Amino acid sequence: MPILFATLVLTLATALGLALLRFVRFGLGRPGPGWRTVVLVLALAVPVHALLSSPVLFGWLGSRFVGTRGDERDYAGPRLADDGSWLAQSRETLRDEREGDDSVDRVVAQAARDRAVHVPSSDGVVVRAFVVPAVLAGPPRATAVLVHGLFRGALEIETPGRMFRELGCEVILVEMRNHGGSTRAPATFGLRESDDVVAVAEWARARGPECAARPLVLYGVSLGSAAVALAAPRIEGLAGLVLDAPMDTAAATAARMLGGAGSPSGAGRHLRFPEPLRSLALAALEFFSDVSLDEVRPIDALCGVPPELPVLIIGAGIDDRMPPAVVRDVFDALPTLADRKQLWIAPDAEHGRVFDADPLGYRDHLAWLLGQIRRS
Repeated sequence: MPILFATLVLTLATALGLALLRFVRFGLGRPGPGWRTVVLVLALAVPVHALLSSPVLFGWLGSRFVGTRGDERDYAGPRLADDGSWLAQSRETLRDEREGDDSVDRVVAQAARDRAVHVPSSDGVVVRAFVVPAVLAGPPRATAVLVHGLFRGALEIETPGRMFRELGCEVILVEMRNHGGSTRAPATFGLRESDDVVAVAEWARARGPECAARPLVLYGVSLGSAAVALAAPRIEGLAGLVLDAPMDTAAATAARMLGGAGSPSGAGRHLRFPEPLRSLALAALEFFSDVSLDEVRPIDALCGVPPELPVLIIGAGIDDRMPPAVVRDVFDALPTLADRKQLWIAPDAEHGRVFDADPLGYRDHLAWLLGQIRRS
């Protein structure tokens, strides 16, 4: 449990501090704290660190050190082969490259880095995104803007990005603030991250008349779904919306995750905070992030999308972060016309991995959404 680990570390730090104090005072020829005092202080430190210091430390770390997981930080952009096909990358291929087990064509790697654009968000954060042209020689049928989940980056959304591209779209992979090559700011778990999505969407349209007239589709997975849902009502003329593992509210999602929600493989299940420590940790997170999690309500923001907007909602049957019941609640909250929205819950998939569990079904559902845009 993180609380036990943090309590142990902080108590050891307290003990080292007391030892240092004794050493300094001994060097000055003054008596240090006696052993009885040391034992008493440490006895008091344990409950203080467990009930106060550890949750506060978690809140500070959660607000300041959100970022892309270590094994994905080397990702430098989507790679295309000479024939234009998208060369798949993964955490495993990045590891092999780091360890020298896999060589990379320098020209291909440099072209991938050259696809990066840096877009200023509304508060000065600079967002890195990668632009991948459509496969077709003619005009793209749409521009698809994709957003990743928490602790991930553009690498995570390469697979759905390839699917959109195969279906005739130009693809833009967006890295939210604090992730990938984007600059840092206090994490707000979808609230200000939605500004990043709006900024990239506006940049995409501002490239010229053809880009401005092209249909724009937003896609988000997990935390990215929150940023996309909050951004969608603010983007005029949005053509389509895809939410994979959609968040209902940040407060409810955080409570589930700090309650130990994770994948069957064990990821995330170690993050378990019993009450009242869970509430204390979330209060500290809100304080240091300067945001109320109760204000981050993607399910309510979706009520502001037009009824004619085509929407695809995707969930996983094996997911206790965004369980199927929550995904259905998000779908039911949509004001979208019945024939313009679709719900798909893949029964055997885990959180945010439906595109790996059933890639053919995933592509077919994206094709349905793009087909709805043609009807507009």
